Amino acid sequence: MKLSDRGRTAPFIAMDVLAEAGRLEAAGHRVLHMEVGEPAYGAPRAALEALARATASQATYGYTQGLGLPALREAVAALYERRHGLSLDPARVVITAGSSSGFVLAFLAMFEAGQRVALADPGYPAYRNILGSLGLTPLRLETGIETRYQPTPAHLAAARAEGPIHGLLVASPANPTGTMLDRAAQSALIADCAANGTVLIADEIYHGITYGAEAVSALEL
Repeated sequence: MKLSDRGRTAPFIAMDVLAEAGRLEAAGHRVLHMEVGEPAYGAPRAALEALARATASQATYGYTQGLGLPALREAVAALYERRHGLSLDPARVVITAGSSSGFVLAFLAMFEAGQRVALADPGYPAYRNILGSLGLTPLRLETGIETRYQPTPAHLAAARAEGPIHGLLVASPANPTGTMLDRAAQSALIADCAANGTVLIADEIYHGITYGAEAVSALEL
């Protein structure tokens, strides 16, 4: 059977390395796992206790509302108020099964097939894979230490010389570099996108595990 072009999406190599590490462990080898970015410990005790209480009271769910449980959406909005001082309407919050499904929904909602979406290189490879599988063109902006491996308006201006940029995906803190966009750098990108009709998507999944300066949410700006 011939695969569609979408079926030829590049693999997420970290998972291939994880599978090989598992094979080596099963064969009796000692493996130090550094292939995927996850904590070396389990869920916090408070979360496990809350889960136990919920299941004990049979507060489990089948289908939920399409945008997520209202109480959970309200809790997320309250978190943004505590952490960033924002008054966020829970109606703007959508709950997804992990961030990857959230990216798929956002890309489908914002872009048409063939459009170009810029992102920093080095960057999280799954961004490129998801964009490509949806018929979008990932535009890799080569970044360096001088911009802390983050995109800048200058990167975007150079890329626009070759064609329009329909979207910009930023991550702060970024994977794999760990660098953050401060308020001034993020404001400059937001202003550039607004002036050029470019959709900005901000990946903020690593908020809460920063060291030193607090991460700035795009919603603050």
